Amino acid sequence: MVNPALRSAIDAMSVDERLELVEYIESTVEASPISVSEEQKAAIRSRAAELAADPSNGLTREELDARIGERWK
Repeated sequence: MVNPALRSAIDAMSVDERLELVEYIESTVEASPISVSEEQKAAIRSRAAELAADPSNGLTREELDARIGERWK
């Protein structure tokens, strides 16, 4: 849950400032090891197998880019 004061500060930022913040947050996450439980690993393997069996379950890169682009309009 995001602190309401932090959320308000983020809402007041420009798009460029938000992108800079995202880059900073990503850099801190990449530096930290992320542990994945066996249950999460099993879910990932299951979803990968479903996608391999039926590629129409997923999105192409172009479809993904289009959906992400729609959110920023």
